[in-house]
Amino acid sequence: MKLRNVKLLIILAVLMVFCGYLLARSVDKGGASKKFDLIKYHNVGNIWLRVSNYGFFGSGDDIQPQWPSLEYPGGSAIDYLYQGALWFGAKKVRRNSFGEKLYWIDDPPQDRDDCIPASDPEWNSDLKLVVDTLTTLGFDGDDDLYEFLPAYNPLEASALGPLYSQYNVVDTIMATSIRQFRRGEDDDSDGLIDEDPVGFGFPLRTVVEQNELPTPFHSMSGKFLADADDADIAAIISYKDIWFPLGFVDLSYNGNTHYNFCQVNDDDNDGLFDEDGYPVSEQDFISFYYDYSPFGTTGERDWGGSASGNHHGDSEHLNIRIRQMSYQWSYDYIKNLVYVEFNITNMNQQDTLFDCAMGIYMDSDVGPQAYDGDTRSLDDISSYVAGTGYEFAYTYDEDGDNGLTTGLVGSRVCTPDPDVLEFACWYWNRGDGPDDGDPLNLTANPTANQKYWLLTNQNPAPSTYISLRDEPGSQLEDPADTRYLFAFYGDMQGMTDPTDASWNLVPGKTMKIVIAIFPGETLTELKTQATWAKTIYGEAQNLQTVILPDTFVHYEAPEPPTIPNMYAEMDAKGNTISVYWDNRSQMANSDNKTIPNEDIGWQDFNPALDSYDGNWNASTFPEEYDPANTGLWNANALINPWTGYRLRHDFQGYALWGRSGSGSQEFWMLHQRWDKIETAQDMLDYDTNIGTEEFKYFGGSGAMWSTDMGLPNAGIAAIDDVDYYRFDDFYALVNYEVGDEIYGYPIYDAAVVYNTALQNQSDEIRDEMELMAASENEIMNEQALLFKNPNMRDDVYLALYDDKLIPLTGHAGQNFASGGVEDVDHMQDRLSRRYYEGTINNPPKGIEYYISITAWDRGIPSVSLLSLESGRDGNMRIFFPGPTANSKMNNIYVVPNPYVGQSKFDGKRSNDEKGDKSRRIWFVNIPEKCKIKIFTLAGDLVDTINHDGVESEDIISISKAAASGISPSGMATWNLLSKNNQIIAPGVYLFSVKNLDNGDIKVGKFVIIK
Repeated sequence: MKLRNVKLLIILAVLMVFCGYLLARSVDKGGASKKFDLIKYHNVGNIWLRVSNYGFFGSGDDIQPQWPSLEYPGGSAIDYLYQGALWFGAKKVRRNSFGEKLYWIDDPPQDRDDCIPASDPEWNSDLKLVVDTLTTLGFDGDDDLYEFLPAYNPLEASALGPLYSQYNVVDTIMATSIRQFRRGEDDDSDGLIDEDPVGFGFPLRTVVEQNELPTPFHSMSGKFLADADDADIAAIISYKDIWFPLGFVDLSYNGNTHYNFCQVNDDDNDGLFDEDGYPVSEQDFISFYYDYSPFGTTGERDWGGSASGNHHGDSEHLNIRIRQMSYQWSYDYIKNLVYVEFNITNMNQQDTLFDCAMGIYMDSDVGPQAYDGDTRSLDDISSYVAGTGYEFAYTYDEDGDNGLTTGLVGSRVCTPDPDVLEFACWYWNRGDGPDDGDPLNLTANPTANQKYWLLTNQNPAPSTYISLRDEPGSQLEDPADTRYLFAFYGDMQGMTDPTDASWNLVPGKTMKIVIAIFPGETLTELKTQATWAKTIYGEAQNLQTVILPDTFVHYEAPEPPTIPNMYAEMDAKGNTISVYWDNRSQMANSDNKTIPNEDIGWQDFNPALDSYDGNWNASTFPEEYDPANTGLWNANALINPWTGYRLRHDFQGYALWGRSGSGSQEFWMLHQRWDKIETAQDMLDYDTNIGTEEFKYFGGSGAMWSTDMGLPNAGIAAIDDVDYYRFDDFYALVNYEVGDEIYGYPIYDAAVVYNTALQNQSDEIRDEMELMAASENEIMNEQALLFKNPNMRDDVYLALYDDKLIPLTGHAGQNFASGGVEDVDHMQDRLSRRYYEGTINNPPKGIEYYISITAWDRGIPSVSLLSLESGRDGNMRIFFPGPTANSKMNNIYVVPNPYVGQSKFDGKRSNDEKGDKSRRIWFVNIPEKCKIKIFTLAGDLVDTINHDGVESEDIISISKAAASGISPSGMATWNLLSKNNQIIAPGVYLFSVKNLDNGDIKVGKFVIIK
């Protein structure tokens, strides 16, 4: 492969990404047919899990590069999954094409089609109803079979014609995050709440028998949130704790006949797209798929190598639509968890799905990603932990790969309530999976198939399928390429004699099933993770209530401060990385979970507590905390609302991190840290109720570090600072006074006031730039620069500014301006925003170097929760440290020299099984524009490199947190391949570097030793 100048490199890189995007979705390599979406994977936590929009997770062989599939720890290049999948089964009455129920003519039937409707002259009341047991699965590894498909899949290409071409690219996996939006909050300040979520915003469920929506939200029955009125918004605000629109929307809705649920959409028609939603975690992935054609296309609904031999046609599907959502956080105490939530909707208009059963199929293949498939898979062991509070399956590598593969990965169900479920868990070896070529086994049972048998704890072949739940140690002496099916079901009486333990799904209803996937280093740790997974999820529903809106609070994880925005750059010699970040972590800083709601309010019977209403002082307390407001009364309160407001501001400081090269993302090194100085009021608040029996410690300066060293870039406020704002001791925004201690530098200009003239100037900028064919992002940035502090660099500002603080039309803060006047609170918020500077000195040269700024808080000492730190992935930047361009040709050299076997700069590119096309050396101290030629000693040209300044360089580590990093202008790489993409022989090589600006040439040599 040739290395190119920067413009060509960028163009080709974009084309390669786009081609890879198409390849991941194409079935014919022509790019016309999107296959499926398999390019997204969870990576904010310590378990990197790939998800799809067709009922399975993990990579299998369906994506290149293949990794990560389920990588643990993230960045370690150790993987624990080939492919996992949803299996779902139920009993369903069979009907003919006219919708008539069918009955067996003979008992037992002689043929699967040996049935008639009641309208047939041969029918009589003694004939038995045909009830099929049907199973749809995301993936069958033994048969290479996929039965859950997105709406726009290749089987629909001919039937849909132009619609397929229009919508297949947007039938994908959506992503959202609590880092951007918040459930139950007016994110875009337009007076509505949660009205423009990611993708298509479904309407809320309708009120049926008073149980389809919680009582406070009955007025919203059947509404789209974009149509909510003032009373609806007031209900959301008042009952935010039980407001959970993901569970309240009607997923059986068929009004969107294009089924483009994952396309960005302006639900509220305000010119912004997907800007006010209701995410759950720091990284939500959402997709939709079906076991039938939502467009009514007839024929088979299977994909994969065995599709032609599988019997899953028009009458053998369950007619279910699934919304799959998966969640992950970066917080230390929950970073080893991924939740996968399946919302399964019965789209049949007539038929209940009886005796539902669900299974999680896991084909693990545990070991280093550098190993081949058999080496990883043939020494795996699966097992099971049964009993109250547990019930989970897991897999690990039998010999630990000489200390490389030390973990275990398990899976469990969180809802429906495990205590009301029956469980089964089977394992079998490669190639021995259940045969479902025909869903009716006429010999054994006319309405049963092997997959449904396994899902409901029936063994179709005892010599093949071993129950791990009954015999958890059965594989201990028999490692193999194993896979397990972890299944759960009800009492199996749902059709004949239903009870509270029966599991049925009536037409139009949606059930919620949540599983957790979690690793651990020992079985004891895995048990702890299994318990923690259930605890963090929260209260589960039972088999009867699982189809109702879930008003229990789930996934309510205490959170660290907001991730800072960050900008970074290298100095001329690559010896220093300068880092700039904003202070939004401390300004948007209030965590309600620090002080639980049950501890806050006013009470009138215990004068010893801070919550006693006699402590109210109208001269010092803000009016909104007046105990006369009965909404603030709480008989169990320990802390009054104003003290609680202050204590919930738990920001403590920042930390600057770096790590070199590949390897686990746990290998970060702390470069600098800052800890805010506690005020006298802080110290008083921390000691609230001290000396009483009810005392809880909510204070301290955090468990991460204990020295109040102050925030970065300290100074003394001058006259130019008095128009800017800061938090006072009570967390109210006030102007700086001359002589105040001040940290950082202002981002915005206090002299700029929003008014009609400024809006007109902004509009003129848009008109002029549109004539120049500027991009929307370029226009938005140019408009935002109107508010920039003149002492701040443009590039730093554009990386750090918050569009929600820009009150111009078309920006996220547009709703804070009306009639040419900006809301005062919004203006003060903007003028409280500052930025800081920090440095990392002497990063290692040539190999990628990761940097991040995090923010941390006090934690919750009262429940022994240590300081929480924001995720390091949230603003991570990657560099290849080295010098900028150098015109002094004598300083040019090659590193490593000699190259012996491999170097720390090497890695693993896609489709390079041997790793001999994933090598790299660096030419250092080269001119900004130059041509590098490599020759053999005989003078034969091996390759040519065209270098043109700063380049985006591939990260070729086998496991990586990003695809590319920024190399300096004075360095260029060569991949040790000839101009014909051939592997070069060991030996001595010559090189020449020609400075294209002045014609100077430098000649040198290097050595390759294999």
